[in-house]
Amino acid sequence: MTPDARSAARLSLFDAVNISLGSIIGAGIFVILGAAAAVSGPAVIVSVIIAAAVSLLTGVTAAELSRIYPRSGGVYVFAREAFSDFFGFLVGWVWLFSNIVAGATVAVGFGHYLTTFFPRWPASAGVVIVVVSTVLIHLLGTKESSRLNNFLVLFKIAVLLFFSAAAFLHFNGSNFRPFLPFGSRGVWAGAATIFFAYAGFARVSIVADEIEEPRRNVPRATLLSIVISTLIYLLVAVAAVGGAGFKILAGSGSPLADAIGSMGMGFGSKLVALGGLAASGTVALATVLGLSRLAQVMARDGELPRFVARVRGAKAVPRNAIVLGGAAMLALAFSADLPHIAYISSFSLLLYYGAMNLSGLMALKGRVRYVTVLGFISCLVLMANLPRLSWLVGAAVVAAGALYYALANVKHTN
Repeated sequence: MTPDARSAARLSLFDAVNISLGSIIGAGIFVILGAAAAVSGPAVIVSVIIAAAVSLLTGVTAAELSRIYPRSGGVYVFAREAFSDFFGFLVGWVWLFSNIVAGATVAVGFGHYLTTFFPRWPASAGVVIVVVSTVLIHLLGTKESSRLNNFLVLFKIAVLLFFSAAAFLHFNGSNFRPFLPFGSRGVWAGAATIFFAYAGFARVSIVADEIEEPRRNVPRATLLSIVISTLIYLLVAVAAVGGAGFKILAGSGSPLADAIGSMGMGFGSKLVALGGLAASGTVALATVLGLSRLAQVMARDGELPRFVARVRGAKAVPRNAIVLGGAAMLALAFSADLPHIAYISSFSLLLYYGAMNLSGLMALKGRVRYVTVLGFISCLVLMANLPRLSWLVGAAVVAAGALYYALANVKHTN
């Protein structure tokens, strides 16, 4: 790829913001909102605020680290530079796992929403459709997938605004009483669950090499995406609880579609379901993008098999990494149910964001270090409110990564 072609293919600040928004506004609000409402009740609104605050604290750290290390790799590069190759590998390993789980979660959500249009189709058909389509789109090239992502992001935001306006027409204040049916612990459990909805705010740092002026635009995109998504999440959460009540949302695979359907708006239910498809699609696009690019960076550093980093074609996309990421998402989507993979994903996300804050403590100076400390503590608090299964799987993933690293080093030594 020539320098001119590479420059022409670079993504703007608008593209960068939409990469993060494509990752954030998706399964969290269209799918996971129901799981969060099931444990927090109407106080899911407070859970959204807590999750946003944790995201913002860590987002500031991510933005500052992106200024210092403006190249692809994100938290893997941050941890590698701040600590050691081994710690960087473990963080990258956990990041890859968490995003495979996140991709599986949104694929399952896509399947649920697709049954709204095709009731006779099994949800598994939608899982296959979204994963395979996403892989094929990325094989076309970064700029092409970015254009589609921009369109889908704008569309799903429009749908969420429509949902909020419609729900406010049926607003009932009594739906917020009692506000804390599961107590304060339920609020924190809801925040830990819905943190998954903010998973993609640092996604753009993974592809920093493909962004125009990464030292300036990557930090801006990170913080802008958190602010925009929080405003939209709060609006939708208030509208959903006020218009339908948390019991309709709780445990639903397509909570917003079910919520607006309960208000007697059949057309609105179809439109929201279409928005859910677009939202899940954009998260899947961003997930495969992040997976393939980080796997490529780690393979170039010798941390993963070299064939993962191979590129083909004039647009130099890492085809092997793209296909492997899609295959892993597909396999996991068929092996676990939605709440469990959401909890596991949230734990993994908090684990590597905690590592990001630790990297910030080593690399950053001045007052921003106070924010980094708060970010680290907040990650630990949310992790403590996730089910034991999440901790067991997280520990197993870290142990597997350490074993792989040890065996790979023995092989290289010999």
